[in-house]
Order: sequence, then structure tokens, then C-alpha cells
Amino acid sequence: MDPIEKLLEQIKAENQTPRPQSLEQVEAKPAAKAGPSPTANPPKLMYNLDSLLEKVQSEAKEPKVQPSLNVKPIEIEWESTSKGLGGHLDQLFGDVKQELEAQEQAEQLKREQERQEEAKKLERLKQKQREGLAKRAQEWLKKLDPYSDEGFWFGQFAEHYSSKLEAAIAYLEANPSEKKGEG
Repeated sequence: MDPIEKLLEQIKAENQTPRPQSLEQVEAKPAAKAGPSPTANPPKLMYNLDSLLEKVQSEAKEPKVQPSLNVKPIEIEWESTSKGLGGHLDQLFGDVKQELEAQEQAEQLKREQERQEEAKKLERLKQKQREGLAKRAQEWLKKLDPYSDEGFWFGQFAEHYSSKLEAAIAYLEANPSEKKGEG
């Protein structure tokens, strides 16, 4: 047999012998032989190794329970904060928003009024131009010879209008050279 096999048989034999329950009992047990023997120390050493191995294995099998800490998360009361400083900020923000909306409405109203005034001015200007054109049309009609080629043509043209004056105004608007009295 080689030395490894001998060592294995020796370990098996030592494991089959009853062992004391604790390390203190092993140390308290008197030695069977006086004097150092090579086999006396290995059982004690093996017992220590075996007990350590068993202890590690049992600790590994046991579920590890971590101590639980009762840690409460910090709760910030937003409601009280918003009622305090935030409430004032909300109110200030609301006031500024209302003021801006009022300014915007005032500006829109002002722009609308300006557009209406501009439209009225434009309408008055057109009315004045039409009045001036109506005066020229009356003068043009007075000068128009109904028996001339132009008079004959204008008679046919005026049939589509409510009056000869309206037809003359339309003709003068379409014909800028006649509008200025250049004829």
C-alpha cells in the first residue's frame, strides 16, 4: 500500500471511533499513552478540522438573517409647505398670470379698435373718391354727345347699369385717362 492509502484508512478508522462532544472534553481526557505518539495528535487535529468544517457547513445551511432596522423614510409634507411658502408663490403666480392675460386682452381690444378705425378711414376715403368720381362722371356725361360713336357705345354700355351715372362712374374707374379729365 502506498502512504496515501494508509493515511486514508487511518482517517477512516479515526472517524469511526466515538468522538467527544466538545473541544473541552478532548482536552480534559487523559492521554492513553505516556509520551509522544504520532497517532495521538492527528485525532485531536482532525477533530478540530472536522468540527470547524461542520460548523462552516451548518452556518452555510442556516439562512442568514440580517438584523432589520426600523428606518422610516423622511416624509415631507408638501401640503403644509405649499400652503406656507408655496401657497404664496402660487398666489403670486396666479396674480401675475391674471395681469398678463388682462394686458393681452387689452392689447387685442386696442388692435381691434385700430383695425375698425382704419377700415372706417378707408371707407371714408373711398366714399370721397367716389364722390369726386361721381362729379367727374356728371361732367363727362354733360360733355358726351349721345349721337357720336362714343355716345352710341356708352348708351349700349349703360343698359347693364341702374343709371347712366353709375355706368359713367364704372367707365371712368376702368379708364384712368378719362378719370383725370383727359379726354
